[in-house]
Amino acid sequence: MLTKTIVRASWMLVFFLMSLSCTSQEKIALIVAIGDYPEDGGWMKISSENDVPLVKNALLQQGFSEENIAIIQDSEATNKGIMEAIRTHLVKKAQKGSIAFFHYSGHGQQVADNGYDEVDGYDEALVPYDSPIRYIAGEYEGENLIRDEEIGELFDETRAKLGPDGNLLVLIDACHSGTGTRGMAKARGTDFKMAPEGYKPPSHRGTPETNAMEGATAVGSAPMVAFFGAAPHQLNFETKDDDGNGVGSLSYAFSKRFSTADKNTSYNVLFEQIKLEMSSTAPRQQPQAEGLLDQEILGGNMVEKVNYYGIEVNHDRTTIIMEAGWLQGVQEGSKIGIYPAETMAHGGVDPIAIGFVEKSRAMESNVLLEEPLEGENASGYLAVVLERGFGDISVGVKIDLPGKEEIINSFRAKMEKYPILKETEDAELFIISNNGQIELITKDGYVLESKSASNSGRAISTPMVRKMISYGQAKFLRDLEVTSYHLPLEFEIIPVKYDTNAKEVTENIPIESKMDGAGNLHFQDGDFLQIRVTNLGEKIAYFTFLDIQPDNVVTVLIPELNEVPADFQIGPGDSRIVRKVFKIGPPSGTEVFKLIATDEAIDLRPIIATRGNTSRDPNPNPNPFEKLFAESYCNETSTRGTHTISLGASKVNVFSRVFVID
Repeated sequence: MLTKTIVRASWMLVFFLMSLSCTSQEKIALIVAIGDYPEDGGWMKISSENDVPLVKNALLQQGFSEENIAIIQDSEATNKGIMEAIRTHLVKKAQKGSIAFFHYSGHGQQVADNGYDEVDGYDEALVPYDSPIRYIAGEYEGENLIRDEEIGELFDETRAKLGPDGNLLVLIDACHSGTGTRGMAKARGTDFKMAPEGYKPPSHRGTPETNAMEGATAVGSAPMVAFFGAAPHQLNFETKDDDGNGVGSLSYAFSKRFSTADKNTSYNVLFEQIKLEMSSTAPRQQPQAEGLLDQEILGGNMVEKVNYYGIEVNHDRTTIIMEAGWLQGVQEGSKIGIYPAETMAHGGVDPIAIGFVEKSRAMESNVLLEEPLEGENASGYLAVVLERGFGDISVGVKIDLPGKEEIINSFRAKMEKYPILKETEDAELFIISNNGQIELITKDGYVLESKSASNSGRAISTPMVRKMISYGQAKFLRDLEVTSYHLPLEFEIIPVKYDTNAKEVTENIPIESKMDGAGNLHFQDGDFLQIRVTNLGEKIAYFTFLDIQPDNVVTVLIPELNEVPADFQIGPGDSRIVRKVFKIGPPSGTEVFKLIATDEAIDLRPIIATRGNTSRDPNPNPNPFEKLFAESYCNETSTRGTHTISLGASKVNVFSRVFVID
């Protein structure tokens, strides 16, 4: 048990005054979460209650005060309750220049259009606690659903009161359509439409109106941005947070990225970060964004970021609680330095103690120190992340094969060799029997591998376990983002027309032509592209590129087989187009390109060739990122269990782009 010696001292006053200077505008928020729908309504129960602390803590991190964050849940969140809460906590409280935030976690549904303004003949709607799932003529015809234009009118009122210097951010973690899935993940929506049987949208519809949910800005009103968990035709699946709780995939991604954003971050950048996060946790859905994305988040009214955190010290002075957790990007395995507060303004000062994060929670972490803190007075100590860890990379697997003991035993014997594979009821991957086939499927129903049940257990388990490892590696690498201010390299994707006979680029294609209305980048089989790399730093840097395919295959794009890694360097302030032209091909789905920038040339190709077996690696002194990449394979020679090594804050910079192959 921890005996807490509170060490919040003069540094806390400094941080408080800093926060005040960055949060002069009032910030108001309303969080609506419905998960425990009544049984007689027909809706699946979902994990919306777990979204509330995530989103609330993210808002607190960005200067929202506790008293200005209103929350209504479950039975409170009826049609009347939600509409009245918006009027009370947003419309009435909004003032010129203020910041407003609305979050909804719950089910969504499509309903027959009553305004002839929807091209597909259906309005999108939020599902309050008191709205049953099915249309029953003369009894219930969707009266309690909250249509997009209804809530949009209230947002228009809010924005008018906020004025042009205000800002409104809306998050909708629900979906409005979709089809059934054989997966095990909860989905926030239904393919039951609220419409009479045989309903057909009129063939002649009016011009679609632009409403507040689409982010249009009236003269004198605040700009608005809205994020949605999935495209209208997709289901919005839940995921697990770092503590293993079921949460909304959008709520989780937003909370992590919003918590660490700074006043210079734009909504465009935030959306890219959300897409990257969701490419790992919900790869089959495409988040959507509407509104003025080029503006700074909350109009730039964000809390100034610091790289140090307060601590609470155990009585034996070897264990501390650090006031930062995985919401701030602090994961298990991170290396922590302890400094007296008065030394923080001076560079080059050695820490008075070193420790490692043993357990990371949403807003705090347990740190075990290598040596006890010295001195009688622990007051005024601060913690700094010296090397970033990347948490637990284990993969939960459930074997559901009744009556197939030989195959089950073969899987268990094979999985025992890989510490990251954990057999559990709370799984990400499922092994099931289906029509004479043994299938390995994801929680959202995507088939990773299928083998005839007539095969031997070994013939089935060996390739499927390999697929499990690839799934875990790809999930880890998709989410891997490391920022180094010493190596700030970025890249952009350039669609091109390419003459395969002449082997030359004939034309650059505007990137906008490859984007959908929500800013998602789409390519088709046969498209061509190039990559432009830019060095925003002040020193020469080296780079390599990884490609993580929708089927979890990881490849090195740059350098190629006969190229020298040291040739891929770029000087400070330079920008160059890599000569290689890439052709898009199957499989379809969400793909991720990652630029890895280092201060010395690295070569990831031998690691891929040996699948991370470092005993066969010809490089005796690998770069820290090469070590991390090797450990992502989690092969049988790994001795680190389910945690990866940590990386120093200035050792590497990872920059990613997400796109969709249709």
